[in-house]
Formats: sequence, C-alpha cells, structure tokens
Amino acid sequence: MEIYNDILSAIRAESTDGEPRPTRIQAKSNLAYDKLMRYLGELEGRKMIAQNPLQVTGRGRDFLEDYGRIKGFLKEMGVKYLTEPWSEAR
Repeated sequence: MEIYNDILSAIRAESTDGEPRPTRIQAKSNLAYDKLMRYLGELEGRKMIAQNPLQVTGRGRDFLEDYGRIKGFLKEMGVKYLTEPWSEAR
C-alpha cells in the first residue's frame, strides 16, 4: 500500500507541472525502473491510473484520500507501523 501511495502521490505532484514522466515518478517513489513499470501496470489494471497520458483516476484519488485517513488514524493512536522517513534517522 505504501508503494502504491508513493507512486500515486508522485504522479499527482508531477501532474501540476505538466505531463508526468516515468523517470521523475521513479525518482520520487525510489523504485528501480523495472519495478515501477510493473507497479504502473498493476495500478492501471486496478483502474487507479491511466497511462496515456499518465494520470491518477478517480479511484486512485479515492485510494490516496483513504490511505491518508488511515495513516492519520494510526498516527493518532500511536501505532508505529507507519513511520515518517525523517523520523527514522533520529
């Protein structure tokens, strides 16, 4: 779920600056290119993205919203399952 969230968030962020490019999505989601391509295929199969042009669909936006809500709930409850990247370095 975190990988899907990273990819969808990167696509959405890159969409504000024009058409998202796979290499920029790869860098923002910290994945090898072949793995990114596999996940993009999965996301497209789940109808969370469209690939031509690359964009997040309504279903993908729903996922991002729900994921954010779940992550916020876990954080409020003090569950340390999901950690922020910067907090691990402390």
